[in-house]
Amino acid sequence: MGLNLTNINQRPYLKDGRSLVKKKQDEEASKSAAQTEREEQAQNQNARSRGLNYVEQQSPKYQEIKPEQWQQMYTNPQARASQHSETAQAAVLPKPQQLRSSNINIAQILKDFKNTAVAIGTPSDLNEEVEGYLSLIETQVKKDNPNVKLIKSNLMNASSLLDNYISQTLNKESKVVENWVDALFLQQVDFKYNEEDINPQFLVKFPEGSTDKKAEEVPPEETFAAQAVQEESVQEVQEETVPQTVVKIPQDKELKSLFIQSKKLAYAKESKKAIETFQKALARADEVGDIETKSKIYYEIGQIYDNTDNLPQALKSYDLSIKTTSDNNVKTKAHYSMAQIYDDANKIEPALDHYFVSVAYGGESDNLAAQSTSLTRIGNIFSDMYEQNAFEFFGAANDLAAETDNSRVKGFVASSTGRAYEKFGEPQQALKSYSQAVKNYSDADSPAKAAQNYISAAEIMIDFDSYEKARGLLNKAQKFAQKANDESLISEISERLREIV
Repeated sequence: MGLNLTNINQRPYLKDGRSLVKKKQDEEASKSAAQTEREEQAQNQNARSRGLNYVEQQSPKYQEIKPEQWQQMYTNPQARASQHSETAQAAVLPKPQQLRSSNINIAQILKDFKNTAVAIGTPSDLNEEVEGYLSLIETQVKKDNPNVKLIKSNLMNASSLLDNYISQTLNKESKVVENWVDALFLQQVDFKYNEEDINPQFLVKFPEGSTDKKAEEVPPEETFAAQAVQEESVQEVQEETVPQTVVKIPQDKELKSLFIQSKKLAYAKESKKAIETFQKALARADEVGDIETKSKIYYEIGQIYDNTDNLPQALKSYDLSIKTTSDNNVKTKAHYSMAQIYDDANKIEPALDHYFVSVAYGGESDNLAAQSTSLTRIGNIFSDMYEQNAFEFFGAANDLAAETDNSRVKGFVASSTGRAYEKFGEPQQALKSYSQAVKNYSDADSPAKAAQNYISAAEIMIDFDSYEKARGLLNKAQKFAQKANDESLISEISERLREIV
């Protein structure tokens, strides 16, 4: 029997007998349509507005593929809240031995950088220029007192050269190499050259054989960089979704060509052609017996259907991806994507179900950022239902995010926690969370998100008639909105400033 996405398990706005909630409802009802739209966008953190008039032709059998610890999650309605709370504490917190070391030697960075240049097919003339910068670095790092500033400057120059080449190849601006180097410089880098000092947690994974070829022999359209940039662009679109994982390019030449061609068509928003090419890739994957690539193709097709709001087909494709793969990272992403569809449709139980399974598989693959994101989404659902245990999930999510270098995820957790505190009538705690979110989003270079959290803090000040403080917060929000070049947000903030007496 098909599942209707319009009216089953709708998320209640308020619960009976809660005067604070009723007051909040009255206040929110008086806000402008534009402000309400902004808050909904902030609440969903880039979740797309989806039509709810779809009927799922066949329910994904997610119950059959859940890890053992989640199979009883919804069997006892009275025990759900306590089960969720215990699970958040017992099953997702990192074990002490899993905490990552932040030490990395410059020798390891240089080796991975050179392998990257080869893997992306850098032309010989450009590679000579890159090698010039790397030679200057090698000279410095072998000195007794290396010039750290000069090392960083030369490495960023070399990164810029590679990113420019990637951008020209894909006709899309890329900073994937620069962002990688920036992230490494946030670690504890040992600038004394030592090839024996290797931190496996920071090793870059390359497709098999990609670093053994001469640069000019690798077609640009089939490079590791093309794949990396395309995966990066998904992150730009989805914001605080499951963090990206390494995608291995298929080794079969024909399958690899079809896969990358399909991805390019998808990012060019040529959905029909992309799906047709992915179908050819599926056929080829069957021919060569490449099951893992087949599962990734199903996931990519699901993304296309998801982005075009063909939700039943998206759910079906994600489900096929899960059933085909043995890769826990793929399962993490696919379950999360299914959870978002149900979440946006206000179908609470299947949304929670898939979020929890995503947390489980994220734990299997030590993906702390993925676990943190899913736990935050779970907290948002309980917060919307005014369930106090929402804060247990936010707390677990915050603990996990703290063990990563992902400032965007940290901002997502802090911002969501702030909105929850505001719902529960704790403005001081909400302000602290919004302040932390601003810091996190600033660190992540996400000015629009920082601006939105300044606006949320300003609204609290307005509620307490602290107009001067509200004006100050809105002025800061305006600066971030201008940095993001978000005309709609700039206009909204300007209008709000005019309304303040």
